[in-house]
Amino acid sequence: SYTIKAPISGVITQRDANPGEQTSGRQLFTITDTLSVWADLSVFPANRARVIAGAPVTITAATDGQSVKSTIARVNVQAEANQSVTARVVLDNSDGRFLPGTYVTAEVTVGTNPVPLAVKRAGLQAFRDFTVVYAQIGNEYEVRMLELGRQDREWIEVLGGLDPGTRYVSENSYLVKADIEKSGASHDH
Repeated sequence: SYTIKAPISGVITQRDANPGEQTSGRQLFTITDTLSVWADLSVFPANRARVIAGAPVTITAATDGQSVKSTIARVNVQAEANQSVTARVVLDNSDGRFLPGTYVTAEVTVGTNPVPLAVKRAGLQAFRDFTVVYAQIGNEYEVRMLELGRQDREWIEVLGGLDPGTRYVSENSYLVKADIEKSGASHDH
């Protein structure tokens, strides 16, 4: 019986020998260091020019739905058979969240546009023919019809209809909508 010491720390991911077998100098095990892992993202032609090394990215693990932030480490210059290129993200995996070979989802920030005023998409409601939020005025809520601009998944730019600093319902606004509709709506003309 012999003790075999690996030159690195990690997890045995492949065993190529069994006890009692002659090895003749061949590889016995494959050891993988999982403290840092890669996420290889497929970037399709329409997005290729916008996804660049250094771009911020949010990676969500399929295993628990938790997200981490990182950056694109590099983008391959050669396309795959499906015309996509691979963008590689290096992830800290000290908590073991990411299992090699499992799927992740990624959101790459390809640009930012600061806006003077924005509201959460979740706070918007349809009221008559308008998109509105419910603004808190004292102890009551009033309908504020909005003129909207640019948007992303979470935020929408407000071009008119709401003053900066005005408190509004940003979550579960359907509850306020139901109460206002029952009592008769108050709104700007």
